[in-house]
Amino acid sequence: MKSLKLLVDWIEKADIFLSDAEKHLAEGHYWLVCFESHQAAELYLKSLIVSATGFHPYTHDLLELVDALKSIGVNVEEDIVIASDLLTPHYTLSRYPGRKTIKYNRERAERCLGSAKKVVEWVKRVADP
Repeated sequence: MKSLKLLVDWIEKADIFLSDAEKHLAEGHYWLVCFESHQAAELYLKSLIVSATGFHPYTHDLLELVDALKSIGVNVEEDIVIASDLLTPHYTLSRYPGRKTIKYNRERAERCLGSAKKVVEWVKRVADP
């Protein structure tokens, strides 16, 4: 794939979400870490899609974004698929009290943050090979 320029305004927001996730991990706000990690990954994936196509799917499902990348010929590594799958539920589950079917703890928050960082680094590599 040719070198792509990621959209600065999308990446700035994504990087703030990622930075905030690290801060909230230290503060013990684990549900928020998972939400912010999802948002960072989503914005990076969408920035890559928009850079390549000029548009993005209107979804918060990271697997749909991965499928969109695959459909335009991007070779998405399996660990990025797994990271995206792990993060997708936290867009909704983390934000609605009383509807949580999972427990937000440090271990889950660290997994979410690690998955987001994996997606971010992968997008950067794909955009500028």
